[in-house]
Amino acid sequence: MTHWTTAQVTALAPDAASLKAGEKLSQPRQWQTLGQMEGLLWGEIKGSGKNPYQTAIVLAEPAFKCSCPSRKFPCKHGLGLALILASSPSALNASEPPAWLWEWLDKREQRAQKKAEKTAAQNEPVDEATQQKRTAAQQKRNAAREDKIDAGVAELQRWLFDQIRQGLSQQDDAQWQRMAARMIDAQAPGLARRLQAAASLRYQGGAWQQTLLSELGKLHLLLEAWQRRDSLPIELQADVLTQIGFTQSKDELLVLPGMADHWWVLGQVQEDDGQMRTQRTWLYGAQSQRYALLLDFAVQKQPMTLRPAIGQVIVGELVFYPSAVPLRALLREDETTIYPNSPLQEELYSSIPAITLADNFSAYAKALTVNPWLSQFPFTLTHVHMVRQETQWLLVDNAQQAIPLSISDEQGWILLGESGGHTLSVFGEWDGNTLSICGTPQPQGRV
Repeated sequence: MTHWTTAQVTALAPDAASLKAGEKLSQPRQWQTLGQMEGLLWGEIKGSGKNPYQTAIVLAEPAFKCSCPSRKFPCKHGLGLALILASSPSALNASEPPAWLWEWLDKREQRAQKKAEKTAAQNEPVDEATQQKRTAAQQKRNAAREDKIDAGVAELQRWLFDQIRQGLSQQDDAQWQRMAARMIDAQAPGLARRLQAAASLRYQGGAWQQTLLSELGKLHLLLEAWQRRDSLPIELQADVLTQIGFTQSKDELLVLPGMADHWWVLGQVQEDDGQMRTQRTWLYGAQSQRYALLLDFAVQKQPMTLRPAIGQVIVGELVFYPSAVPLRALLREDETTIYPNSPLQEELYSSIPAITLADNFSAYAKALTVNPWLSQFPFTLTHVHMVRQETQWLLVDNAQQAIPLSISDEQGWILLGESGGHTLSVFGEWDGNTLSICGTPQPQGRV
């Protein structure tokens, strides 16, 4: 049976309050019934009404069902049931599912069948004339969007020049917000996000002027690249389009060649901006010896895609998004197997060579020469020590090179305590200034 960790369940929670409520329902004795069959969990728990709440989870997706009136997804009952799987899997007895569960599964199957029929109808061959009309309409829409972006880019360039002439300290929030909204109107959401991120730098203290000027320089470079995109290499064109805000459908990606390998989960991090949650899962291939990034999104109150925990191994095929520095990838789900406690973990752990800070900085510099808009770059460090210098935590390697960490003082002391004063193996994201630790990877069960 598939095993979930507490960290994976935590990632599914729509908010902290739901997780806390779910933790209070994570004791098997609180449930009237608990059961499981391959890939499916269910339970019944007394609520405020006459009848117990009926809760179920399909693990593969994951998909949650509960008869409680909560509008959160998953609700506290679903989280409580998932936490039982993580902490007390033996409490889930193998038994025949109840009738209400079969009814829910039947309805899901009917919806899935209708969706498949609709997709099949959309993919049915069409005559040449119809296809030509569709292609012409798509080209017209693309051209119209490019015209809007061209106008927005020209306006943004003039605005940037004005801000530099006036001075960075003369700007106010209203100016930044108006220009970000203008980029949304120009169908360039990537530029709007960059403007909003740059505006927030003014409140971070320290040498914010230097940092802001650097970000505006990257933004100016992106605007120039958009205007000269046709002369750029194909891979760099893809990066420019991504930075502007163009997206690529999964169907388009899945027709591209993939890379099969044993992928070790090195690190994972979640961010929440109040409207959207973002999850980054970093992998490392045993044979290819390259990094891959799985990027997932979830709006508030929706569950996040469940990814394997740090230290687990995925055997499967990845398709990389076109890029001058291909990192982001798409997992072919139907060809993936997860081995939670496999000898492959130890083999893959042993295959990673000793990596110094110089090695990482060299790789980062090389990547920047072909894609100057990298926001996070994977760093793996082995045999490093935690060092506290005044108020700053550092990692120091055997060559006595140091790298600053983006970490709270409390987290730094915790990590130092976990190391016991010995060297660490650390995986993190380098943003050009500090390293954010995403994991201290090792095979599960390794001491």
